Amino acid sequence: MWILALAVVTLALSLGSIVHRLVQVPTLRKIRPTAMEISGEVIDNTSTSSGNAGAYYSTPVVRYYVDGKRYEAEIANPVFRRPAAVGTSMTILVSPHHPFSPMDPYGGMGSGMRGKFLVAALGVALLVLGIVRL
Repeated sequence: MWILALAVVTLALSLGSIVHRLVQVPTLRKIRPTAMEISGEVIDNTSTSSGNAGAYYSTPVVRYYVDGKRYEAEIANPVFRRPAAVGTSMTILVSPHHPFSPMDPYGGMGSGMRGKFLVAALGVALLVLGIVRL
């Protein structure tokens, strides 16, 4: 019975992550045609809980300039598990119409998804094993 419970939890967590990523991809596709690709300096990292005890996701906060104006903002589509090194530069995409939401150009569907699909496959395998053992 514990195998079924573990399978359900594993599937729920992985599918939630996959859906979250799928929601972000259209936004990246939408801004990419008109976005400017610029360099931003990592000035900080914010942390949010991953849902697992003691585990956090790190989101870089970058400083960048558009038309001579300085902006500081979190990356809108983070895929970072570890903090980005403060003081380093990273390539970002910024919409000229909405420069307040920088995006990681490499944060598309494929980025970070391999692990999510592997965890989902593990959940399915556990579910099948749990059903067979009933």
